[in-house]
Amino acid sequence: MACHLFQHICNACLQVLEPNWHMVHSRIQNARSIDEVIQHHEFFLNKCLRECLLLLPELLKKVEKLKSLCLHYAAATQWLITSISITKPEESSDSKERSKKEKTSQVYKLVTKDSAVTDSIFNFEKEFNIELQSLGPILSNSAQAEPYLTHLAQCILGVANDQ
Repeated sequence: MACHLFQHICNACLQVLEPNWHMVHSRIQNARSIDEVIQHHEFFLNKCLRECLLLLPELLKKVEKLKSLCLHYAAATQWLITSISITKPEESSDSKERSKKEKTSQVYKLVTKDSAVTDSIFNFEKEFNIELQSLGPILSNSAQAEPYLTHLAQCILGVANDQ
């Protein structure tokens, strides 16, 4: 779900930069003075800043928090994957001599580790969902003033409602 969210944000930025670049390029080609070039360039920069959410600090903080959670989740997942050791059954005669107590202890460790992994994943998911749900109203309110946010708000709210 996190990848889905950031894919929408990245696509939104690409949908901002490319069409605006084509528009400013065309306008600059037809400019009659350096003042017109500067004016078109300033318009381009301001429009890109607005449409890439760089002028909405509250929204930017939420997106940054979501990104941070995703990075922490990825790091934790990587750590968990490398820390999980799959125990292969020993083929030597020593395995037959292993006591029942050692086997029970090993099973208990695996169950405890599995429980900790599950709890960790649920905690990340819970925190991410809380942040995502708090992003929806901010986007909706901002979309009233900035119509280009409407599509992003609908995507975010759609993702939040799918949970």
